[in-house]
Amino acid sequence: MLGLVLAAVVGLQDPLGPQTFAVPSVDGYVLNGQVDQPAGPSRGAVILVAGTGAFDRDVRFGTSATPRDLIFADLGQRFAARGLSAVRYDRRGVRHNVPPTQVIDSAATTGVTAENLSRDVGALYDWTRSPDGLGAQCVVFFVHSEGGVHLGGVARTDAPPPALIIGMGAPLESKSAAVRWQLSGRDAESLRLMDADGDGSVTNAEVEANWMRTPSAVFGTMVPFIQPDGVWTPEDIAMVETVQSALYDQTKAAALAQPDDAPYPNAQAPAFSQGWWKTWFTDDRPLAEAYAAWGAPMILHYGEIDSQVREARQRAAGEGVMNPGQVTFVSHAGRGHTLGEGVIMGPVDEAIADRIADEAAAACPG
Repeated sequence: MLGLVLAAVVGLQDPLGPQTFAVPSVDGYVLNGQVDQPAGPSRGAVILVAGTGAFDRDVRFGTSATPRDLIFADLGQRFAARGLSAVRYDRRGVRHNVPPTQVIDSAATTGVTAENLSRDVGALYDWTRSPDGLGAQCVVFFVHSEGGVHLGGVARTDAPPPALIIGMGAPLESKSAAVRWQLSGRDAESLRLMDADGDGSVTNAEVEANWMRTPSAVFGTMVPFIQPDGVWTPEDIAMVETVQSALYDQTKAAALAQPDDAPYPNAQAPAFSQGWWKTWFTDDRPLAEAYAAWGAPMILHYGEIDSQVREARQRAAGEGVMNPGQVTFVSHAGRGHTLGEGVIMGPVDEAIADRIADEAAAACPG
């Protein structure tokens, strides 16, 4: 891997501003991105790894209609302000700073697999540490959501552990456990969270008052949760799990029947390969095991209303697996998957963004 990475081309721009780079991955695919440089000498580097989606280096994933919706660009500036070089890159198959119709490289997206997404992160890690790259002596990873899965693939190699891993809505459970909950457990859990008086039943009034503060608010409608007879009994809620478990089995069977190299979700809007999608049903390796073996310290941030990754499930996945003192869990009331006010979208709460930048800086004191 390192031999390819040493051939990287780094753009020579303003040394105090962004520097572009082009780093070959292990299969020759060239990863493009930029480094947000501090005003003075860099004391270390932060590699930002995005979650599920066709994201470029900026990761537009907010609803504020401000520059802060570019959540990685925003965090990159905060890292640079604290003396760190922020390494941001365009996910394989995604182009940066082009017209919207050209953002997706459909010829490349059908080749996007779980394996090469992790290898891409490994290639960037090699380059960041290499004397012919950034030459960083201290490296921190910031991972959002599935970005933690990609880094978990690096943890399973012989790569040295970084100084720190900071997670935002990042899983410790397995991929298969995460998607099973999303497809067959999220709605039942949400209904139970709507039970304001704790009597086990959920009235339509409780639904109307509370559904927006539950994971299922990600779908943007409370209509499926309105009961014709006015109340969900505990038995009704259990039936939701039963029915959705059967639907999960159907979805899994349909996914596994697809050719690995077919586009996902479809040929009209390709973002990944069907092979990537299949791993969400077949990869049952807990990420906690990979991270425990790697040994890097972790600070994992979770929002109370996260619609994709639930903190309690990650704590349970790490219990008895992670090394004592390896993980610090940080809970954020009223915040979602991107640590903003919404259940999934950002921007990141400004105070939390500053806290994350401070955590990275503390790991690389210089």
